[in-house]
Amino acid sequence: MVAAFIFLLHIVLCVFAFFEYKKEGIGEGFLAIAFVGIVFAVGWTIAAILTNLLFAPEWFIKWYWQPLDSWVWRCIRKEISRDTISLLFLTTMEIAFYYFYFLTGPNQDKGKKKEADTPTTST
Repeated sequence: MVAAFIFLLHIVLCVFAFFEYKKEGIGEGFLAIAFVGIVFAVGWTIAAILTNLLFAPEWFIKWYWQPLDSWVWRCIRKEISRDTISLLFLTTMEIAFYYFYFLTGPNQDKGKKKEADTPTTST
């Protein structure tokens, strides 16, 4: 369920990226989706490598087969795997990256330049 929610967040990001860059042209919108897809694929691969280095299979097997009394911990144990941990790590890194890329990128600067370039009439 956690992994499905993360994939849903990435789909929402693709829709946002498409409509943000569609203003410049439809080709730019599809290029933004391709960029998000490449960053996701490469980032998930790197995050999986780091997660596999940090969480050894022996440790994960001990944690998984440890008897638990709480139903909360049993649910968490079912949902959290090494793949889910790598997706969570990837998503946190992507949030920082996409914040600077999409929200403080050249699109925001264009609006400021247009306001500065408009002639003002004085009376």
